[in-house]
This record gives sequence, C-alpha cells and structure tokens, in this order.
Amino acid sequence: MNFLPCQAEMVVEIEKQKGPIFEKDQKFLYIQQMIEQKRNLLLQKQHYLKKASKQNHFLEMVKSDYDKYYNYIAQQKSEQIQALELLNKYIQDLNTTNKLSKYNIEDAKAEQQKILGEIGSIKKGLDELMSSKNI
Repeated sequence: MNFLPCQAEMVVEIEKQKGPIFEKDQKFLYIQQMIEQKRNLLLQKQHYLKKASKQNHFLEMVKSDYDKYYNYIAQQKSEQIQALELLNKYIQDLNTTNKLSKYNIEDAKAEQQKILGEIGSIKKGLDELMSSKNI
C-alpha cells in the first residue's frame, strides 16, 4: 500500500492498538469489500444478460424474417406446380379429344414431358426447402 507520511503514521498507530475494535473493523472492511465484489459481479452479469437478450431479440427478428421468406418461397413453388399441372391437364385433354394433327400431338407430348420434368424439379426444390426448415 502506498500511504502519505501522515497516513503511514496513522497505520502504524492503528496497528499498535490492535484490539477487539480493530479486529471488528477489519472484519467489517472485509465484508464491505466482499459486498462490493458481489455487487460488481451482479452488475457484470446484468450487463451480459442485457446484451444476450438484445442478441436473442435480434435473432428472433431474423428467424421471423426467414419464416416469412420461407413461406413466400413455398407458396410460390406450390403455385408453380399447380399452374404446370393445369397446363399438363390441358395438353392431355387436347390429346384425348383428337383435335390435334399428328405433328401437333408429338409436339404436345414433348411439351408434356418438359412440363412433367419441371414439376418434378420444383417438387424436389420444395421438398428440400421443407426438409431444411425442419432441421
């Protein structure tokens, strides 16, 4: 400890008077020091919890945004599948009514295969999107 000259004399004088009062003062100072350390620890924990709760709130906002985006993409893919299935049904109906020429029927079948391939691709993407959300 660094003391000024007059303080050093007081410390020496106090040490000479060691008695029950001095011991009680020492215990009291020790208890005060422990209380101050606990208070500082609690303030640090409070600061940490405040920071963690802000991060948690931020993460909740990010998760909410992701869920909105996920739902939007899933809805778009479902609508694409419905539109392609409708188009596929229309081509199939044209083929069954025999209102197309031989070449048009071949073209229609080729287009139908492309549509079915695209439906499969979109369904696969939708399945991957669903499985990644469940993880």
